[in-house]
Amino acid sequence: MSFARLRARLRSGTSATRLVIVFSALVVATAVAAPLASGAGEGSLLKGGNRNPAGGDAFSRETKIVVSSSGYGTRQSNLGSGSGAIYGCRAPAGGRGCVEASNLSDGAAFRFRFDGLLGGSITTSSKDAAKAAPFVTNATAVAKGLNADRVDGKDADELLDEAASRTKAAVVTAAGELHALRGVTSSAREEAGKYLVTFDADVSRCVPQVTAFGSGPGANAAVDLVEGKPAELRVFTQTGAGGQADLRFAITVSC
Repeated sequence: MSFARLRARLRSGTSATRLVIVFSALVVATAVAAPLASGAGEGSLLKGGNRNPAGGDAFSRETKIVVSSSGYGTRQSNLGSGSGAIYGCRAPAGGRGCVEASNLSDGAAFRFRFDGLLGGSITTSSKDAAKAAPFVTNATAVAKGLNADRVDGKDADELLDEAASRTKAAVVTAAGELHALRGVTSSAREEAGKYLVTFDADVSRCVPQVTAFGSGPGANAAVDLVEGKPAELRVFTQTGAGGQADLRFAITVSC
């Protein structure tokens, strides 16, 4: 129907007829205008393959997707060779962070699965990366499968054994006999109050400590390196009166 014929019908028709036609025109105009407003801003439809909202604006409220289901609420997938999702934000230090998973029941809050040899990485762009912690937790139970007792590929027992191997110790009798040894291969009395102690490795850069026993208060001992023999130490013992004498002593070397 042409515009002229429509105008003639309006002039000749009843008021009710004119009202119906005007209302119909308003409905058509609204239907046409609604798609044009989609994706324009708050309350609009999300448009696939485009920036939402369009034009560089930003939503001022949360975009909520609420689902009542026994499965996942949303799913994001990439059928190509790219990744599934990326989340960015400008949260300040001490803020809530960019991603939060809160389970309001008593189940797990997250789960990660992968098929490769590396599950993922946590990296920092901080200029002071040496002080940046990858995460914090208030949980104190053991994380199953995390190998938390391993350092540089060694478990706790191996680390203790290694620490013990760097500490060498022995007790030597007044006659020069070796007892309660660890890392010490031999000992010998050279003369009165003078002993030679031989270790299983170089101890020239280690810290020795020797303690004499017996012959009254003030008994003491001193230790010295043997020139040209880095695995040997010489021990001198003396009584409290200051005279060199045969005394039982304990020697410890920390490397």
